[in-house]
Amino acid sequence: MSNGADIPRPPWQRSPKRASKRKREPITQEAIVDKAIEVLDAEGLDGLSMRRIAEELGTGAASLYWHVGSKDGLLDLIFDRIIGEQHVPDPEPGRWEEQLKEVARNMRRAVTSHRDVVEISLGRIPMGPNALEWSERVLAIVRSGGVPDEMAVRAVWLLTSVVNGFTMDENADYTPTTGDAEVTEEAAELASAYIASLPADRFPNLVAVAGQYRAIDRDESFELLLDLYVDGLAKRASSESAHDTGGSRRQAARPSRRGKPK
Repeated sequence: MSNGADIPRPPWQRSPKRASKRKREPITQEAIVDKAIEVLDAEGLDGLSMRRIAEELGTGAASLYWHVGSKDGLLDLIFDRIIGEQHVPDPEPGRWEEQLKEVARNMRRAVTSHRDVVEISLGRIPMGPNALEWSERVLAIVRSGGVPDEMAVRAVWLLTSVVNGFTMDENADYTPTTGDAEVTEEAAELASAYIASLPADRFPNLVAVAGQYRAIDRDESFELLLDLYVDGLAKRASSESAHDTGGSRRQAARPSRRGKPK
């Protein structure tokens, strides 16, 4: 008599096939920030909500608050993460001006890679670990060039303002569309023609430069802005350094009255 091992079971006795249960990855602060940046880049700040991120992670919004505290806390983490994407080279005193421009280019690249990040930065004091490391390294570059400490602090702050101000316009066009270059060129030609048609007696300067209103190369304009910023900083730092040195020499040359016989 057969033991039945080689006989297939009838369909009604077969074990049902169950889909293997996918193991859910643990929710971490890093995973939340990763997903938040994905949502930010795709949908912008208006589409970034705790509920939206939770849906993407397959959990509830309450779980996110346990890891990041609040939405504002999450924005702090997003901002710090994006700052951490920016490479800052080790200081080379002889190249400090070019290195500062390199820092600015890296900042611009990071900012324009993420939608609405400038808006996130407004009113926020960057004091996260990446922000502190960034500030430390940029200050090292500026100070290595002989920029006085007070001016160095202001220079780093102004660098952020310069880059953010320039990139606000770029981030407004975050989603690429076909034909942007042609549209810009056409708009520039229309602007040039309109300005040239203005009454020359009332707008002599505008009419004189009307032909210069053309489609602007953003990279070229950014490099000009960096030259103006860094060249001005270097000139001002050199002037103050010379002034301080001159004052020190005059002080050293002044005879002391101490010990003068009566």
